[in-house]
Amino acid sequence: MIYLICYDCREGSTMKILTQTNNRLLSISMLMLRCTVGIILFIAGAEKMMGWFGGRGLEATVDAFVSNMSIPAFLAYLCCFTEFIGGFLLIIGLLTRPVAVAVTINMLVATWELSAHRFFLLSHATYPFSLMVSSVVILFAGPMDYSIDWLIFHGLSFKLRSRTNKRKIA
Repeated sequence: MIYLICYDCREGSTMKILTQTNNRLLSISMLMLRCTVGIILFIAGAEKMMGWFGGRGLEATVDAFVSNMSIPAFLAYLCCFTEFIGGFLLIIGLLTRPVAVAVTINMLVATWELSAHRFFLLSHATYPFSLMVSSVVILFAGPMDYSIDWLIFHGLSFKLRSRTNKRKIA
């Protein structure tokens, strides 16, 4: 058994370090995860939509989806827009949970398409699978404190409540 020595700690505080969650660090962790997934998706979407970063552009991407994977054109467009716009929205933390649902579905389809004819680990399906799992974590945890969603739903309501409290006091 490992014992931690804490010379200037109150009784039981050593266990708190090991067992309790630091909400600020959790919010920073979710910000880092949102930004990482968002940047990856934004770059992939920019390749598909705009032809940036060595991509082929929207029409060539849609043609490839339709001809190579037999995905309808509407869904191919939806995939491109989900990655491009959804990646940006994840970075800034706006509409985080709806975007996380869209990204989860998008990455589920990508994982399925890549691993349909080959073994999962040999088909490069681990990449969209890891993005899918990350988007599920974002969906469950929500945007947390460092997001526009938090400002809209918590920050502004806090300011409005504090203004009404000042008026009642005065």
